[in-house]
Amino acid sequence: MEDDLYELLGIPPDADDAELRRVWRELARKWHPDSSGTDTTFIFQKLIAAYATLSDPARRAEYDATRGGPRKKVPGIMLNRVSGPLQVLLGRGTLRHLGGARYELVLDADEARTGGMVTIAMDVSTADGEQRFSAWLAVPPDFVEGTVVRPSVLLPGMLAPPTFRLTRG
Repeated sequence: MEDDLYELLGIPPDADDAELRRVWRELARKWHPDSSGTDTTFIFQKLIAAYATLSDPARRAEYDATRGGPRKKVPGIMLNRVSGPLQVLLGRGTLRHLGGARYELVLDADEARTGGMVTIAMDVSTADGEQRFSAWLAVPPDFVEGTVVRPSVLLPGMLAPPTFRLTRG
């Protein structure tokens, strides 16, 4: 059985990039073979692989979509009811703001059963100022309540990449 990368690093699945980096640095200092001996090289290599996956937004989204069970292929259908501009989705109640760049996406029973693609247009802060961003999300079929998904691609220089917790309404 494969290690759960979040458990391996000791972080929650909704940990942000800053927390991931902080924990990684602590673990790297502790488990680096130069400081803990060559017999811990395999542990350090596992930690490197976990960090490489979770620090890359696209790889992390792929990992999150397959975590905790057999891989579920996301169908190439657009879930139109929960796609659209951020403010419209918030107004309809299909999206809830949880604080910062964290949101909760509320799917109906059919959407949760089939899964599909969602796109949410929003303004985000980047190193170059505010920019319009379309967050493309892959919602796996029959997802586990509370699954966190991230956009498949992020804007370069994005300061706070958004995360979306999936729930059934």
